[in-house]
Amino acid sequence: MTNTKPTVDLDQVLDLYSRASESFDAEVLRDFIAKYPEHAKPLQRFAQVQLTFKQPSRDEVEQEKLTDEEMLPRRSKLLQRMQQGRDEPSSTDVTSAGDKLAKISGASGVNSAAQAIFLSTEHGEDLLFLSIVDSTSEVNHLPHWFNAELGKYLDCPPAAVVQAMAIKRQRHLGLQRFSAQDKLAEGPPPTWEQLVEDCITDENVKRNILERTERS
Repeated sequence: MTNTKPTVDLDQVLDLYSRASESFDAEVLRDFIAKYPEHAKPLQRFAQVQLTFKQPSRDEVEQEKLTDEEMLPRRSKLLQRMQQGRDEPSSTDVTSAGDKLAKISGASGVNSAAQAIFLSTEHGEDLLFLSIVDSTSEVNHLPHWFNAELGKYLDCPPAAVVQAMAIKRQRHLGLQRFSAQDKLAEGPPPTWEQLVEDCITDENVKRNILERTERS
């Protein structure tokens, strides 16, 4: 008779981990990975989310006054970050997303994708789309809803789309081989807000896109 170790559900493991370590703790992370090796990658990604948040002191918590209206979007964003930490696309999904991204070319292809994501292409949405997917560096503050809508358009998980775009950037940078003497100075990574400001020509559309980001 063969004894098999029962597989603990990922939700239970993450719940146990979050209770054991409210902020990032390398030793706790190592213990959980050793105990639940089948969930190593989700645990590591969850820990990365922890690292982005600074644990406030008791005084800071008591002094922070938030209404229910202010708390809801913050809670929503935290849950979204936690969900992103749990997502781990398969290599097949990432490859599929990369192949489908590569097929978006020409004016008609770009317009079709921009229309699906922004519901319009008349105000610079096509340029905004290209500025994101063809960027040589990661766009700071890129909202999750953009990846979700692009994933829906490509019929791929949003997490797979994120990794496919990262691979695309790495390949592009790999083609840019400069000597130390001739290497061009690199500017700071673009931000989502700046790209919206630069690409979208209609003020109402620009405002609606940025407000959608704040709500998400």
